[in-house]
Amino acid sequence: GAALFFSQIQSVTMLVIGLFMLRLFGQGMTTHTYATAIARRYISARGRALSIAQLGHTLGESIAPVSVVTMMLIIDWRTIWMILPFGALFLLAPFLRYLTQRTRLQDGGGLEGLNTQNADTANTNNENHAHDNHVFGNDAGFDGQHWRRHDVIRDRTFWFGLMWLTAVPSYVLTGVMFHQIYLADLKNVSLASWTANYVLYAVFAVIGSLAAGQLVDRFTARRVAPYTMLPTTLACICLYFADSVMGISLFFMLFGLAGGTPNAATTAIIAEAYGTRYLGEIKAIFLPISVFGSALSPMILGLMIDLGGGLALILGSCAMIAIFAQASSMIVLGHFRKG
Repeated sequence: GAALFFSQIQSVTMLVIGLFMLRLFGQGMTTHTYATAIARRYISARGRALSIAQLGHTLGESIAPVSVVTMMLIIDWRTIWMILPFGALFLLAPFLRYLTQRTRLQDGGGLEGLNTQNADTANTNNENHAHDNHVFGNDAGFDGQHWRRHDVIRDRTFWFGLMWLTAVPSYVLTGVMFHQIYLADLKNVSLASWTANYVLYAVFAVIGSLAAGQLVDRFTARRVAPYTMLPTTLACICLYFADSVMGISLFFMLFGLAGGTPNAATTAIIAEAYGTRYLGEIKAIFLPISVFGSALSPMILGLMIDLGGGLALILGSCAMIAIFAQASSMIVLGHFRKG
């Protein structure tokens, strides 16, 4: 519906509404829905399941821009916005029931577990927590309970640990991509050579996502999640010192890892820390944080550029907040509250 609406925009007001609808129902809600469902359905293979699902994002980022530009050489942009939703409707919708059915590897409560809850499970008293734990078993959080959103907002683990694991990747990746022409110019690299390295970015984003999923399942997200900030730090350092084509290529490899590794680990640590009973409402806190971080970085880094800031200031600030996010989350995730 949002895509069809966007195909008919005639004014700035309609453009704003259309963009909001596309971000809300497309990038926002679909990501939120699948990640929540997977985190509920899987426990022992949660990391791998999330990382495999994340491949869809990487595939879209890889083929969508080129595909759309090619299509615009043949047909009008409004027609493209009419074609895209019907492609999803006919290629995906008829198979949704088959694709979402339970399999033998899905050891989490999932929707079936939720449907067994009594009507009074919306309350958060001790009896309901005990009932939740009986139904969901290992789906509960580290303290043995299923948290509600208002409890998470008051939790120091959220403020000093998990929030930064969500905000920092969005901030750094969006900021660097937004100002990539300026950065390429500072490194004396042609834009053609710079953009050619996005193939490496896509490949290593896939590698990072799959590797993070495997590590989460083997060592738990609690141990793995803080280290997903390390590729971001290394990518910023590498770009600062890069003085050759190989150096730029190495930066894109690390940048791809920085884009791929946090996704599965972040969703998994939220489920591990707070349980899956109310995971939908809890994850809804983290999505605006990610969007806010991605919206804030172009402005802040752009201000640095206008004030004469060079590579040292731009990349140094990005590296520092990544180091802070890793150190803070390592400390907090090592001291979960008991009861």
